[in-house]
Amino acid sequence: MDEKEKEKLEIIMKDYEILKTYSTSTSPGIRYSLISIALATVGIVISGTMIALASGNLFNGNQPALILKLLAAVWIFFIPGFSLAMLYIWIGEEERMMRIGMYCQELESKINKRIGEEILNWENFKRKKSIIYPEILIIAMFLGLSLGFSLAGLYLFVGNLLVATLIGFPIYLLLAIFTYLFARKRIVSIEEKINNDLLVKINK
Repeated sequence: MDEKEKEKLEIIMKDYEILKTYSTSTSPGIRYSLISIALATVGIVISGTMIALASGNLFNGNQPALILKLLAAVWIFFIPGFSLAMLYIWIGEEERMMRIGMYCQELESKINKRIGEEILNWENFKRKKSIIYPEILIIAMFLGLSLGFSLAGLYLFVGNLLVATLIGFPIYLLLAIFTYLFARKRIVSIEEKINNDLLVKINK
């Protein structure tokens, strides 16, 4: 290998190292931070609600007091909207990580070809036993938070669980279907494509 080839290989290796570090360290940290922020926000809202309920000043006669209406609005609009925003940001980061993984896989092939030996194979190895259930669980968690708080907020506002369910559940059922299709297109389909490409390479 001449000096020019060594320089090219060094550049490729630096590129690979930066992207792999982001994929294995930075990106997971960002996604975990999103989950932590969402759960912390939910915890703050629940704590505030418990304090308000303990005060006992939630009704003016038979009518909900302003504080109860504000709490209901937070539960109906803020928490569901915030949870969905965190979910779609999380999906975007997950997709970014998978794109990086695909590119790193190509870099590994280039590096191995230039060296003439299979010394880098992490991206190929991890795709042999790929898992997607963490993504499914996290999507379910965010949708569950959104639906649960919305129904609870509607219950606080209308005072009838059946009415709250009839209003909120159909809306979130449609939202859950849309999110599932979106996630399947953006994440699961990428994962399946990667696995299919790997099987083709193995069978050649």
